[in-house]
Order: sequence, then structure tokens, then C-alpha cells
Amino acid sequence: MINATGLRWILTVLFLLPALYALWSAATRGRTPGNRVGHALHAVMGLAMAAMAWPRGMEMPAAPQVVLFSVGALWFAGAALAGSAGGSTRAASLLAALPHVVMMAAMAWMAGAMGGSAMASGAGGMPQDMPGMDMSGTDAISAMTLSQPADQWLAALLAFVLLGLGLRWLAQAFDLGREASASRPSGGAALLGAEASEPACHAAMAIGMGVMFALLV
Repeated sequence: MINATGLRWILTVLFLLPALYALWSAATRGRTPGNRVGHALHAVMGLAMAAMAWPRGMEMPAAPQVVLFSVGALWFAGAALAGSAGGSTRAASLLAALPHVVMMAAMAWMAGAMGGSAMASGAGGMPQDMPGMDMSGTDAISAMTLSQPADQWLAALLAFVLLGLGLRWLAQAFDLGREASASRPSGGAALLGAEASEPACHAAMAIGMGVMFALLV
């Protein structure tokens, strides 16, 4: 949960916009059932991350989230291996899917780390100290931080990786946007614009997750 109102709303927007885009893509742009499943998983992840920024989000059951996002990570890896028969090598397919696997696994880990918050809530719904977590006051940016050094290091590593992935996707989106502007007379701008929107949404999701993990340290 984020105490700072402005940051809470910024993160909510960063997660909700990609979630809505993923829902739209699953309904209209999913060329195969596998595409639709991938978009749906990203939509659920975005909605869950948006909820985690708010007090009520800490009351969500952790176990279903851990199971869902763990399965999601395995699904992206399995789909990459299954798709490698189309021409690309298994290593190349797994490398392309690795960012999505990392995001799903990181989400599962975060849900597990925050899992005791509902049972640890006291009167008025405000979380109290629980194993592995330090509960901050209302003057802190984040309502909870990790107390175990190993967890802090892992959260910091995931924050670094996710922010790096977000910047990489953002660069891809800018490159595709420039290509769309350059090719506008040829009529390909709409297609390139659609292609740029997907890495832009992935960038927003990854950067928002990176910030959330950084706040746990």
C-alpha cells in the first residue's frame, strides 16, 4: 500500500492503462488462443498491481495470486518453447519471453511477501507488524517494507531488473513511434502505431512494478 496520495494515483494509472489495453487486445487483437491468454494474464497482473497501491488491496487473498502468477510465469515459458517450432530456436524464444516470465514470477513473489497483511490487520483495517515486514506510519511513502535482508536484496534486484526492462520497452516504443511518423505517407502509420502501443504498455507496467519493489526495500 502506498501512503503518498500523488504517487498512489500515478502508479494506479501506470497499471490500469496497460491492463485496459491488454483486455482490449485479448478481445480484438488476439490472433490465437495463446495470444489471448497472454494478454489476459497481463490484464490481471495490471489490475492486481493497481489494487496493491490502495489500502483495500492489502486485503486480497495471497494464495490465489501466488498460484495464478506462478502458473502465468510457467505458461509464458511453455508457450515460448511450443512456439519455437515455428522457426526460431528454443533459446531465442525463451529469451524473448523472459521479461514476461520475470514479471509474472515477481508478481507471485510480491503477493506472497504481502500475504499476511489481511490477517495482520488490526482495528480500522490498518496493518500491523507481521513476520518479514515492517509496517510504516502514515508519514512514510510506503505502508510496509521488508525486514529480512535477503528479501530486501531480492526486492532491490527485482526493482533494478524491472526498471531496466521498462526502459528497454520504452525505447522500443519510441523507435516504433518514429518509424510510424516517417512512414505516414505510405499508409503504414496505423499499424506501426499499434505495434508501438504494446511495448509502451509493457514499459508502464514494468516501471510501475519496479517502483513498487523499490518501495519495499
